[in-house]
Amino acid sequence: MRTPRAHRRAPLLVLAAAGLLAAAGCGTGTAAPAAAPAAEPAMVPPSAAPEQAPGCADSGVRVTAGLVEAAMGLRVLSIELTNCGTEPYAVHGYPQLTLLDARLRPLDAEVAEGSADIAVVEGFDDAPEPFTLRPGERATAGLLWRNTVLGGQGAPVVAEHIRAAPAPGEEGQVLTPDGGIDLGTTGEAGVQAWRPLPR
Repeated sequence: MRTPRAHRRAPLLVLAAAGLLAAAGCGTGTAAPAAAPAAEPAMVPPSAAPEQAPGCADSGVRVTAGLVEAAMGLRVLSIELTNCGTEPYAVHGYPQLTLLDARLRPLDAEVAEGSADIAVVEGFDDAPEPFTLRPGERATAGLLWRNTVLGGQGAPVVAEHIRAAPAPGEEGQVLTPDGGIDLGTTGEAGVQAWRPLPR
């Protein structure tokens, strides 16, 4: 009669094993993953050099166009030079300006140093003097022209952009003055020497 007793024990063993497996499955459901090793903090050089401001040229300066002042057909555009770098910047002379069309092609137009007999404007023909811009300091100059249209001299010239370099041989930066530079049929403009703005 041992055989029937052995058959009765088999289901009991299966039930006991199933109970152990169910107990092991209770709780959180899945084992917590092993903690990842802590990331090492990034090393920062103790004496990192200050960075130049965004949009700053390699020379450490930025040229921007201001507003156009207009009266009786005479126009004056302010051009500003900012030391956006980390070193002093020596300034002397005139901005180097090239007038461009909408496709950034040079126009047949002349930009002379000084007022070029376009008009008499106080201080516009003052001789350039050397000075130094420290980081954050600014200088200014003016672009002078008159919207004169004469018959028989071709179509009026309008510059959409200006390529402006702070000095000869330096990198030019493209400016887009509001309203453009409407030179009329003369194709002439004059540029003022750089002068420092008050600190």
